[in-house]
Amino acid sequence: LSLFLLGTGVYLVQQSSTTSVGDDQMKENSLVGLVAVLSACATSGFAGVYFEKVLKTSKVSVWMRNIQLAGFGFVIGYGGVILGPDASAVKENGFFSGYNWTVWAAVMLNSLGGLVVAVVVKYADNVVKGFATSISILMTCVVSYFFFGFEITAQFVLGAV
Repeated sequence: LSLFLLGTGVYLVQQSSTTSVGDDQMKENSLVGLVAVLSACATSGFAGVYFEKVLKTSKVSVWMRNIQLAGFGFVIGYGGVILGPDASAVKENGFFSGYNWTVWAAVMLNSLGGLVVAVVVKYADNVVKGFATSISILMTCVVSYFFFGFEITAQFVLGAV
């Protein structure tokens, strides 16, 4: 039931922001999109449950787990940088070329968010994390309304709730 409600909500939110389709716009394949969303939901759920199990049954501290995860993330990210299309620009200008205060703020917020998620999952559970994520998405919509002129329609509210 919850997966059906989630899918219906995503559909309503997406439909509320859809504009008219031009002739030059690429055709969309709804079946591929549906399979992608269902796959993302399933793998995210499995990963959340497994992450909670690892944190709660392990004798290793939350902070050491974060360092271990950061190590894997660094290796994968570094591989993407040196093998990606911008590898020559990174070699020429350095990794931090083009960083400004907004980029650093985004990096710091994501880092803090990762630590908060680990602590919430360790001391609460995956369901609480899901509710917190949902509330943060709704708060982002409200902030976007005031700062960026985001138009909140009745269909969007129905889909978000």
